Amino acid sequence: MASGVVGSSFLKFSRKIIIDALFISVLAVYILAGTALTPFHADEATQIYMSHDFAYQFLQGDLNQVIYHDPPISPQEQALRMINGSVNKYLVGLAWHLAGFSVEQLNEQWDWGADYHYNMTTHHAPSQALLMASRIPSAALLATGVLWIFLIGIQLGGRPTAYLASLFYALNPLLLINGRRAMMEGSFIAFTLLAVLAAIGWIKASDNRIWLAAMLFGIASGLALSSKHTALFVVIPLFAACFLSALARSIRKNTRQAGIRALVSLLLTGVLTALVFYFLNPVWWGDSLARAGEVLAARGQLLSGQTAAFGGYSDIGAAASGFFRQAFIGLAQYFEVAGWENHIGDQIVAYEASPWRGIAIGGSTVGGLILFALTLVGLARLFLKPSAAYGVRVVVLVWAAAALASTLLLTPLEWGRYYLPAIPAVGMLAAYGLAEALTGKLRGRTG
Repeated sequence: MASGVVGSSFLKFSRKIIIDALFISVLAVYILAGTALTPFHADEATQIYMSHDFAYQFLQGDLNQVIYHDPPISPQEQALRMINGSVNKYLVGLAWHLAGFSVEQLNEQWDWGADYHYNMTTHHAPSQALLMASRIPSAALLATGVLWIFLIGIQLGGRPTAYLASLFYALNPLLLINGRRAMMEGSFIAFTLLAVLAAIGWIKASDNRIWLAAMLFGIASGLALSSKHTALFVVIPLFAACFLSALARSIRKNTRQAGIRALVSLLLTGVLTALVFYFLNPVWWGDSLARAGEVLAARGQLLSGQTAAFGGYSDIGAAASGFFRQAFIGLAQYFEVAGWENHIGDQIVAYEASPWRGIAIGGSTVGGLILFALTLVGLARLFLKPSAAYGVRVVVLVWAAAALASTLLLTPLEWGRYYLPAIPAVGMLAAYGLAEALTGKLRGRTG
């Protein structure tokens, strides 16, 4: 009798795992399927140009080309190394190398001071074949994000939350457009989500497994920071949440040893984060503090130039309106520079006509307000009707608050890709809120 019950439970568990795997796989395939049709962005050309560093470092073995020099060997290349993440350029380089391309076939950096025709006819844009090969890493990493968001959802609210959050992630037009391109966004989103999941793993880890959890958390955080520097706005709050959790662990277990072990393991996480970032960013070798200052200054100049050229938000009200449009209405934005519709219009039409364009879950002002309301319900549920362990809720709350606040307060103009960090957080909270509404309704019918 007992063996029959165990066998039945195992079959139910196995069936659920198989369904989960199929669901995740279908969404991942959906993300990958639209990669070739995604309209071109000029920043893809620049990222492919940056993959020269892969050739310098791994094919030619010439580290001298990629470390910091004053004066620089190539001012153009060094400036790009300073303000951009490194993960995507290395993966792009690996992709074109495996696809049979040589470094001589790489395009020059896109010249924003010249027109579209000039860039396309003077080797400042990649060939179609090179572009397709270069998109694979970012699109593949965006697809792995389905797994990470699903697992975060499982930890937070079980399968209802996991399924809804994953669906929102895989169908979001802004995530799809930018993550499928040969740009930094795919790795940035994927490794940031992995860092969130790893932080949950660290908080939940038993004393004898906390060291492995710390290593995974450190590696994921280092990869997130190396993908795009703005991951710092999530990684630092995650560390703070884990630090407070370590103190709480010490108090809860009424022993210094548990707290000290947790704090030392978190120190290991910080060291690994720094080492991963340092290894993947040779331009930071040497005087890293000076590099950090230069990066902050360079990024400040970049954002100032963008707002001067394209117009930034005039006040917090305008910023909040832009935030609502991008994070909650979430319509596709294919370009930022006026006139680009004349150059990639046919690509946009083909993409929009395909089933791979995604679905804006908000999609309108009314839909955006509904999504916003569900997000608030999810946020309230974290406090009022928790279904997950306290540590899991703290990590999700800190991640969501950091992603939403930094995006709202620090984004100077309404460019869709700048809002990407907020989108998975909105999806998770809204899924958590909707799952509560649905399960509550079911309980009411059966009660």
